[in-house]
Amino acid sequence: MRNKIILDQLRAKEKQMEQLVCDRIEQTGNSIQKEFYQRWKDHNRNESIETMFYDLRQNVVDYWLNEKYTKGSTTAFNLLYLEQDGLYGGEFTSFAIDFRYPSKKLPQFEILDDRFHYIENRSNLPTCVIPLLDVLTQEIQGKEYDFEDWDDVMDMYALFEVTAYIDTHHTLLLAHQEQLFQSLPIQKPFYLAVGEHDAGEPQLIYVIE
Repeated sequence: MRNKIILDQLRAKEKQMEQLVCDRIEQTGNSIQKEFYQRWKDHNRNESIETMFYDLRQNVVDYWLNEKYTKGSTTAFNLLYLEQDGLYGGEFTSFAIDFRYPSKKLPQFEILDDRFHYIENRSNLPTCVIPLLDVLTQEIQGKEYDFEDWDDVMDMYALFEVTAYIDTHHTLLLAHQEQLFQSLPIQKPFYLAVGEHDAGEPQLIYVIE
């Protein structure tokens, strides 16, 4: 039920951002905005989820369970924060966190959240590529100023981002079903959050009860 709430919120935002982008394209007639909107429409979600899952699965083995990087850490954590670099990003890195949150309600995160206690030797580890944002990063460089204004660039990015987060939600659902996190010292409820580096508070993306 809680994951359905999260997914419904993401889908509502996606619908809102698509309408905003479409309205703006109708106003400006800008060919570059049309080009990137079409790239978004052509996005293959199933392929993206498959790519993200296999990349995540490999990185769990290569980094998250590798003592070379974790130094044998057995410290339990109940939050995994997946961070990406925004318009010029295209992949997630992970940060394991002891999240001091006793409530059973869905958490709302804060900028510089003092409830976050980062786990030593389980931070800044490779997680997975984000195919849709990776495409945006590669294709938009040099074309940013062909948009009517910077707000149009940011609206287009927001549309790509929310769709990428929907892909991420489904990737984590698959990871949960495949018990990808069972070898990690996690505590339940286990929260997974996403966010852009230095750009606001993290956003809850999935919960493992």
